[in-house]
Amino acid sequence: MLNAPLTDDEYDQLDDLLGAISPRALDVAGLEGLLTALAIGPRPVDPASWLPLVWGEPAPADARAVQTATALVLRHAHYMQTWMQKEPASFEPIYECGGAWTAHAWTAGFEAGMQLDAAGWDALRAAAPALLAPFARAGADWEDAVTPAVIAIHAHFHPAIPATAATAAKAAKVGRNDPCPCGSAKKYKKCCGDGK
Repeated sequence: MLNAPLTDDEYDQLDDLLGAISPRALDVAGLEGLLTALAIGPRPVDPASWLPLVWGEPAPADARAVQTATALVLRHAHYMQTWMQKEPASFEPIYECGGAWTAHAWTAGFEAGMQLDAAGWDALRAAAPALLAPFARAGADWEDAVTPAVIAIHAHFHPAIPATAATAAKAAKVGRNDPCPCGSAKKYKKCCGDGK
């Protein structure tokens, strides 16, 4: 079950839980930005270091909601890791899939993820600072630059897992919520793109 992406209903449930846990908790877009930075970053970061960022301050009091939300968050974190290991060129941020989630919240989450291992990201800051500009929301077209920057950053930190031309072509045509090209009539994310 850990490799399965969250369903649309589970994303909505998680967003509701996060909002109920704390007004300072990340929403689903901010969470995915954070998890993407952790998945493509230079080194693994222990969940004990990043889960407090998800909840915000003060610490949440509703233990049952936190338990349910934590299970969904960790499942999404595992899926993001798997997705970026197997098909990084198919990356698509959740705010492009609809809903009320914003690129601003997503990039703020990504920046928070980078701060968890600031020293590890320093080499990229020195070698290719332009790759980080979209996450600081710099430039008129920063939102359009997020996806290519994520793919390039992944290739920078994980060169042993290159994106193939076939994967890139497939990603350009099929989004996670598009019908799967295999003809199953399922969404791509629930079929060939589920990372199983």
